Amino acid sequence: MRKINEMEDSVQKAAKVLVVDDQESARTLLKRRLSIYKHEVLLAENLKKTREILENNHVDVIFLNMFIHETNSYDFLMELKENNSYKSIPIIMISSDGDAELVVKCIEAGAEDYLTKPLNQTLLRARLANCISKKEAHDKEIAYLAKIEQGQKQIVTQEKMASLGALTSSISQELKNPLNFVINFASVSSDICEELTGRINKEKEVIPQELFSFLSGHFEKFQSNVKKISDHGQNASKIIRFMLDQSNTSSDKKHPANINKIISQVTTLLFASYKNNGITALPKIDTELDNALPHIPISIQSFSKAIYNILDNAVYSVINKFEEDISQAKIVVKTENNPSFIEITIRDNGSGIKDDIIDKIFVPFFTTKPEGSGPGLGLSTAIEIVQGHSGTISVNSTENEFAEFKIRLNK
Repeated sequence: MRKINEMEDSVQKAAKVLVVDDQESARTLLKRRLSIYKHEVLLAENLKKTREILENNHVDVIFLNMFIHETNSYDFLMELKENNSYKSIPIIMISSDGDAELVVKCIEAGAEDYLTKPLNQTLLRARLANCISKKEAHDKEIAYLAKIEQGQKQIVTQEKMASLGALTSSISQELKNPLNFVINFASVSSDICEELTGRINKEKEVIPQELFSFLSGHFEKFQSNVKKISDHGQNASKIIRFMLDQSNTSSDKKHPANINKIISQVTTLLFASYKNNGITALPKIDTELDNALPHIPISIQSFSKAIYNILDNAVYSVINKFEEDISQAKIVVKTENNPSFIEITIRDNGSGIKDDIIDKIFVPFFTTKPEGSGPGLGLSTAIEIVQGHSGTISVNSTENEFAEFKIRLNK
């Protein structure tokens, strides 16, 4: 009795069942029988309609009549079992012909079961319950394997990023001293050049004109070259400082924090940074922050860096697209509280991302910005930080229309 009850409980689980039969009365009768157990039943009178339904619905079980318009459905059974999208769907063949060879042929082709008309209600219920259980087990297995694969990819990515971070930090540290030497001596050389130029100008009356012109011209070129060395050295120093900062993604411990507050602080900091660099025509950032967001444990400093990097790309994109009228630019930051995770969406109507590079944007040192704008570690650092918080980042974009980043953090 207990096994029978368990079977009935199993079949009661809602499933989407497709009935394929060219006889309307047969379809209607089977639908009525299956609806007793609260299944959603879809009906198809021919194979064309069956294909349309399968393309637009997630079907759990198929009841397929062996003969449709006097045509053997065996070939269609083979077609479904050879299609990766449908081969896992259990198929129960139905026929008034109980020929043993035909039954064996269908089972060998991949049919889950074979029922003969008139259908026995108890047998129908039991066979359907078995198919639903197998489909559920298969779907769970696929989801579990996908989760394992995602976890393995995440581990590999984290290991690569950790190694890259250590390498970047090491190289940057090694470059700091010689670069400081170049910058300092460029400054000293510039001072000496100014001193010599001043001295020559004082002695202009006693120095032959030809020699004065020669010395003045060469000191002017020398001063120009020294300035270029100093400027490029300063730019290189900024890049190194940026690389050191980006390579340090775990500098603080995790504490319960307000995501909305972090977003507001990052936005203020980002605009201040642009203004300090002389850029005052800035886009407005609209926020749609869910006040029901709970505090979750995060590394505030590193997570702020991830949000900053994504927002910085958004601002850069809209500024370049709407440089003549920044009022057309639009950036929206949205937070949403879900049952098992918090979602952060950052969307802009800037230049978007080309289809052929969208898979590369999280790769370290990949950048579409002009030379000198940074080493291309912003998004690779952001994904490392988010993954370090057991979260995910996804991106959706259409070139010249929009770019949208979604961050999900598990509670």
